[in-house]
Amino acid sequence: MTSSDSEPTAGQPIAIISAPGSRGDVNPMVAIGCELKRHGFRVIISLAENYASVAQRAGLEPHALITKSQFDLLTSDPRVWTPVHGMRAILRDAACAFLEPHFKLIQQHHQPGRTILIAHPLDFASRIFRDIDPSTPLASVHLAPAMVRDFANPPRLTSWQTRRPPPAPLTKAAYFLADHWVGDRWLAKPINQLRRRYGLKDVSRVLDQWWLSPDLVLALYPDWFGNVRPPVQGRWVSCGFPVPLDDREHDGGFGSADGPVFVTPGTAHRHAQRLLDDVMTACGMIGRRCVVATSFAEQLPKSLPSHVTAKGYVSLNQTLRECSAIVHHGGIGTTAMSMFTGCPQLICPMAFDQFHNADRVKSLGIGDTYEPRSWTSHQQKLRRLAGLLASLASDYQTRTKCQQLSTNVDSFRGAETASNEIVD
Repeated sequence: MTSSDSEPTAGQPIAIISAPGSRGDVNPMVAIGCELKRHGFRVIISLAENYASVAQRAGLEPHALITKSQFDLLTSDPRVWTPVHGMRAILRDAACAFLEPHFKLIQQHHQPGRTILIAHPLDFASRIFRDIDPSTPLASVHLAPAMVRDFANPPRLTSWQTRRPPPAPLTKAAYFLADHWVGDRWLAKPINQLRRRYGLKDVSRVLDQWWLSPDLVLALYPDWFGNVRPPVQGRWVSCGFPVPLDDREHDGGFGSADGPVFVTPGTAHRHAQRLLDDVMTACGMIGRRCVVATSFAEQLPKSLPSHVTAKGYVSLNQTLRECSAIVHHGGIGTTAMSMFTGCPQLICPMAFDQFHNADRVKSLGIGDTYEPRSWTSHQQKLRRLAGLLASLASDYQTRTKCQQLSTNVDSFRGAETASNEIVD
């Protein structure tokens, strides 16, 4: 996908990439940017100030459109990690705040005939610019299969579980109501205000089909993790997980069943103290060492038990190869790296796509989920957690499935595949 419809012009091709969100949102977009840089592109990427150094170290041109104070204010609210409040915060406070600054960035750096836009799911500015200037190609990025509307078997986005999927008409009605009361309520007004400035008609049901590029949609996960495709106008390409090339060049063996349990709530989670305490306690109950990784040390007790080691941000590629299991929130980035390293997973989902990712991991036989119910006592929860960890860390069948899946190399070349599709 190139700007070849225009007359060739001298100069370096330009890729303008958006990456609002936490590290799990930034890493895959940076990985695509690195691949495009290898293709000879000048790569401009907009993101939160907290992660500008990640893009800079990769040789990209970062533009911090979300200040550290804005990002910290958003993630400091514990309700962000709940399904309803979290969705509202992401759409209203993150996507809408990002809209105008990223649109101005595109205008500033756009060069007719040699600019390509690559849009994160929370980037609606690139889609508007594509409507204003159809000669500028746009690639929309899908990070997780939970983002795809599946009427026959809808993704689980909350802790509610049903034995069988609801009828398709009921699912369609639910999506319609969600668009009306959630998506359009928080997104349509700022999007349409910007569109009107350039003589474009208003759009509704923003999250139904409009937000996807009419040129190219890139799914950054393999078909076996999510094979449902929405009715898009442009090409849909299942690329695989975007594990960076540098990580794949330094891969090694698989962790031992005697290794420690690794636990992380995600790089942006400030309110996971109870989960971390419970996992540390459960590991002590089964005599298992525990490695805790969190960017916010205040979530940990001042004095750690002897079987616990605390770390900040670490490379999952190397760390998980030394561990017997990982306990995490179910973010798509952590889920993918756990699969890549062949590490069994225990997912504790909280919001967004995490519930669906947890269901997929369990159905693939490479992990389990831990979703404690409010009516059970704390001791019951700890016993269940300890039992799940003991079983998961030592189960030969699960470990074998994890290792077999991780050898499917093509499933982890998402950044390469995506970049090749963009430049073709």
